[in-house]
Amino acid sequence: MHKYLYIQYTTMIVVCFICGVACYQLFQIEQVLQIIKFGDRRILNMEKPEMLWSVVPFIVALSIVLFFSTHKYLPRIALVFIAIKVTFLGFSSVYLLVQHQSVKLYAFWWFPFQLVYCVLLIVLYQITNKNSGRRALKSVMPWKKVIFLLFVMLFIFALENFAITYLFK
Repeated sequence: MHKYLYIQYTTMIVVCFICGVACYQLFQIEQVLQIIKFGDRRILNMEKPEMLWSVVPFIVALSIVLFFSTHKYLPRIALVFIAIKVTFLGFSSVYLLVQHQSVKLYAFWWFPFQLVYCVLLIVLYQITNKNSGRRALKSVMPWKKVIFLLFVMLFIFALENFAITYLFK
């Protein structure tokens, strides 16, 4: 059963990324800039972003996935949000490569860290969604796993900000 979930989530990541690349082709540059400004404005400039603009997308994504994956009736919305995040990854990747022509930023910062975030959000969804409809949140939530995963995500966030420090001038 777990093997099928891995295949399912991997397929979701690949299809959503490709859809993001295809969506980039459908929009005009003004629309692309608006979408990226709303999604993650760090890639619009070639300067080191403020810490606030690094923290906001991280906290928002984490909050949305945690809220909906632990919700009794709406856990699938967390998966839809993760799919949108992966689509945005493909969409913004094309923008970064085409407009800024920066393979270095893409290869060492944007793609690896955003992909790891998406995979960790899927893991968070899987951990928190198990048996969510049967009992109260307190007795079902595997707190040790969730806290460990949150520490891993914070560590990845710190690594990303370390990479940003050295990649941006």
